[in-house]
Amino acid sequence: MKKAKLRAIARVRSVLFLPFLCLISVANASDQRPILSLVIDDLGYSLQRGQAAIELEGDHTYAIIPNTTYGKKLANFANEMDKEVILHLPLQSSRLLVAREPNALNESMNEDQLEETLQTMLTAIPNIKGINNHMGSRLTEIDYFMRPIMDSIRSYNPELYFLDSLTTPNSVARQVAQNSGLNSISRDVFLDNDYNNVESIRLQFQIWLRRAESHGSAIAIGHPHQATVDFLNENLPEISKKFTFMSVSRLIDLINHPEDRYSWWEELTLLNRDQSTSRFSATASSETVEITQP
Repeated sequence: MKKAKLRAIARVRSVLFLPFLCLISVANASDQRPILSLVIDDLGYSLQRGQAAIELEGDHTYAIIPNTTYGKKLANFANEMDKEVILHLPLQSSRLLVAREPNALNESMNEDQLEETLQTMLTAIPNIKGINNHMGSRLTEIDYFMRPIMDSIRSYNPELYFLDSLTTPNSVARQVAQNSGLNSISRDVFLDNDYNNVESIRLQFQIWLRRAESHGSAIAIGHPHQATVDFLNENLPEISKKFTFMSVSRLIDLINHPEDRYSWWEELTLLNRDQSTSRFSATASSETVEITQP
């Protein structure tokens, strides 16, 4: 009789404690703040500026140019800090006067040359999660050049994603990447085209925030300029309560699996269902909750 009474008390305690535990366990999933994804491009030439950018508060993504002086060192530094690294792939620009990387993929290459050069760059930066284009306003407009590039990326690692930097409004890169079976997404805002003007950076920053508020998420690209890093160091902590920072790969996962992000109210609704059909089981001794999705 005494043992039965103790078991009954334990069941009551577990049921009473269940809602509180459940709300804790789904805290991350229930985050309904707009999502900001920040990508810092052009890393590899300056160790100091690269490290300063990687140390920015938040879950950001860092695009490293292959075969640069500090590319591998910065990639390892980012990995040590649990930050996402992607390959900043040099592609031909339509602007003839713009300096290009010596290994940039360009329209004078045949398909074998494109693939061979690309494979070399893919292995140059350790632990990459994806690729985005460095320049490329010429090449990303040409479907028959982008196809072998995306096919080669997929052959190397089908789990990689392609972020279209949209250096031209006529880019076909995202669509070609998707046609090749890669996850792909496009940036929304460039933060620092005019990096000498803090007010210009501030304006683009506000556009990024408004875009995330109206669409649920937004991707901004910035660069490791001193003015940009200083501005972000000052302003990112101030918005962290209203927005959530998310690497590009995590954002793509969320877009592909929206059911992983549900509100605490939906969880509370499940708790109020008939206990006979409850999806929750509680262990009274450990006071933990296991949530099983259908």
